[in-house]
Amino acid sequence: MDVVRRAVEAAGEDASRVSLVLKADIRPGHTGQLDAKVERVERRLSAD
Repeated sequence: MDVVRRAVEAAGEDASRVSLVLKADIRPGHTGQLDAKVERVERRLSAD
């Protein structure tokens, strides 16, 4: 959550208000899915 706090602080430096929506999809037994998603998107984009 430290990264979230720092991002909100950085976004709020020149703003009077910061809106934040945080969504998490936790799937026990699955690891490395963020990197896998990036790889799938990059593969798809290179195929177009």
